[in-house]
Amino acid sequence: MDLACSSESYAKEIDAGQLTLVDWFQLCAQDLGLKAVELEDKHIGAPTPEHLAELREAADRHKLEIVNIAFMNDFGVADDVLRQEELLRTVAWMDISKQLRTRFLRTFAGWPEGDRAARWPPMIAALRAACGEAELLGVQLVMENHNHRGFVQTGSDVLAIMEAVGSPALGLLLDTGNYLDGLASIERTARLAWHVHAKFTQVLEDGRDARVDQDAAVAVLRTVGYKGYVSVEYEGAEPGATAVPRALTYLRSLVR
Repeated sequence: MDLACSSESYAKEIDAGQLTLVDWFQLCAQDLGLKAVELEDKHIGAPTPEHLAELREAADRHKLEIVNIAFMNDFGVADDVLRQEELLRTVAWMDISKQLRTRFLRTFAGWPEGDRAARWPPMIAALRAACGEAELLGVQLVMENHNHRGFVQTGSDVLAIMEAVGSPALGLLLDTGNYLDGLASIERTARLAWHVHAKFTQVLEDGRDARVDQDAAVAVLRTVGYKGYVSVEYEGAEPGATAVPRALTYLRSLVR
């Protein structure tokens, strides 16, 4: 296992214009000692060829892998036309992923609009279509367990979707803080993880999170032989500049 950082961890600074992504790359490499970063699509901005080339060059300059684009999509919308638009956006971001040479592109299953059971088959169909395109393009998609009343709330949901979609282009983005039943679902699905978010919402003085037991989550990942990145995703009130270094120091003690 190795560590990475999501741009979401510095969302306040980036959104306020205090940091550009290029500045943040330097911070991650030089100040935090990281080998990889993860970009929220909202932080990339307009994905023009020139801007993407600038980001890729900056990442190369700082010897950083862009491990994942945390792309926001939703296959739970009821309207067929809108859901098709979500599919087309997802495919378009596959090309952006290739231009940035990222290892993964995140996808969501989505948030069911109206009746969950009625929205399930169209969601599966959309994910299958997205995975079909990903297979053709050589892109690896990672579906995040991102509950918030979505399709994916427990390990059972992940297993059902993975079985129904059945694509070699789809793996799991395991978020340690998003399952409704916490560690129980982490234990059921860790073997499917291609990428991991270590969720922090309140970083204590010793670097632990006030809510999520990262010790237990990392222990499960080690048991299943996980070799990928664990990306710090900090979403709290304290500035990332002070919270994230503590979280990383703590995580390093777990993954070394």
